[in-house]
Amino acid sequence: MTYQRPDAQPFEAAGPFGPARWSALARAVGVAPGAPVLIALSGGADSVYLLHVLAAANPRPRLLAVHVDHGLRGEEGERDARECARACARLGVDQERVRIDLDAGGPNLEARAREARYAALSDAARAHGIGVIATGHHADDALETLLQRWIRGTPMEGIAGLSSSVTVTRGMRASPRARGPEVSLSRANESVPARPGEEHLDPLVIVRPLIALRREEVRSSLREHGIAWCEDSSNDSDRFTRNRVRNQVLPHLTELGGPDTVENLRAFGAAVEELEERCAALTASITWSPPVHAAARRGADDADLGGSVARARLMQLARPLQRRALWRLITEGAGASPSRTLLEHVVDDLAGGRCAVHELTGGWHLRLRSELLLLEPPRPSTLPGIRAATASQHMLFGDAQQADMPVRRGARLSVPGAIAFDDGRSITADVLDIPPTADVLRSALACELDLETLDPDASGRALEVRFPRPGDRFHGLGAPGSKPLSRFLADAGVPREGRARVPIVVSGQEVVWVAGIRPCEHARVSSRTRRRLVLRLLHPRAEGARSRARPTSGSLPFE
Repeated sequence: MTYQRPDAQPFEAAGPFGPARWSALARAVGVAPGAPVLIALSGGADSVYLLHVLAAANPRPRLLAVHVDHGLRGEEGERDARECARACARLGVDQERVRIDLDAGGPNLEARAREARYAALSDAARAHGIGVIATGHHADDALETLLQRWIRGTPMEGIAGLSSSVTVTRGMRASPRARGPEVSLSRANESVPARPGEEHLDPLVIVRPLIALRREEVRSSLREHGIAWCEDSSNDSDRFTRNRVRNQVLPHLTELGGPDTVENLRAFGAAVEELEERCAALTASITWSPPVHAAARRGADDADLGGSVARARLMQLARPLQRRALWRLITEGAGASPSRTLLEHVVDDLAGGRCAVHELTGGWHLRLRSELLLLEPPRPSTLPGIRAATASQHMLFGDAQQADMPVRRGARLSVPGAIAFDDGRSITADVLDIPPTADVLRSALACELDLETLDPDASGRALEVRFPRPGDRFHGLGAPGSKPLSRFLADAGVPREGRARVPIVVSGQEVVWVAGIRPCEHARVSSRTRRRLVLRLLHPRAEGARSRARPTSGSLPFE
């Protein structure tokens, strides 16, 4: 592989590799020409073309070329890595080689390779403080992607993406489960969402500055300037869908439709995108609200998974727009796109006014209630352990899959005192001496009760914290009478699978607080109340509740 003939002419100032070319291409995709750039360098014609465009830029931005070796092509892959290193050395561009291991015999090799490649590029960019990743995708890549999706029957929102500049989300997805809908390679730029724990990092943006060029335009310019490139022999293999589209479908379509076929297909794709943008304006505002009673039934790791959306919001839409909105909502929330059959079933249930449960990929569930749609993550296998904050004792409470089995033990909550859950939550108790006329604290995560009406045990004032048991009853604040605790939780909108994880505070035989939901009627604060019991549910994802809660006369644990 030779990148320039000894007798080749210098790059002309206004040619494809002129010093001002990168400035024009960068601005076209919304990037500052002087911004540092990571070049995804495979050694193929497209990435080599991009490398020379950036290397010729004047002024030249800070550059890093990264060659990702998938370990799938043996000596040919080694050849590509060597040639990339030589080209970068010749052009004075910093270069790195990243090796990744993929199982060539596993399913979805193309998708897995792309996932791993972009993860490696993302890591390298962040390690070097670079926010822009540039790839060599061109117009033919875009059309091939479009045809692939038409063949697969991808929904319209997945097909669209032929515009010259599109911004999606931020960061790099961590795993296939976390992936949303695949982003079309025809988009000139996109940002990729942050991996868990990296939300604080600056966003990375992938740009495709060659998106307006045709494949043959790229290769013609390289040949004209004596620049060679590596040919990937796997591009001729019919194993991969993209190769069959490139080598069989496109030539056949061109034979049928004449020389304007490709441009006509691109124009049709652009029309699809315009329609998609109009549809998006009607559905973009429909998003998941936080999960119902998340603090009451979930810990730090799963508090923000899933969510709810008003059924009425979807019922206002025409059926095709309902499918579109549901496809996006489920894909974003559960990390995997639903099948067309599943969407049809959900839309049918909406139209029929039915309540139903639909199982999704990975153990997720979509629950249609009378007023809400709930997206619920896979159920934890166990209930969280409870322990006194000052004791080393650790009590684990059974299997949440066997929620009908009674849980016989609880944890003693001293007043004042605190208990902690293994999932990051904790409950505190304190005594507050304030005038009876003072306002009563009203919060889902905190409550005030009349201390004197409670039933302390013989060893001193104490409460019990545990999880619901069969036979528990509860008389909620403002309710006309008591009802089974399971019925109260159902009426409050707590999904069945989450009810076993809602902690309750018990005084004697009475449930005085369903933590995070409602206190009892019997111990409500009245004009005769002199001492108030303050109970709080502290949650790592709801730190604001601490500042909203009323300060007490003494310090509270975990504050």
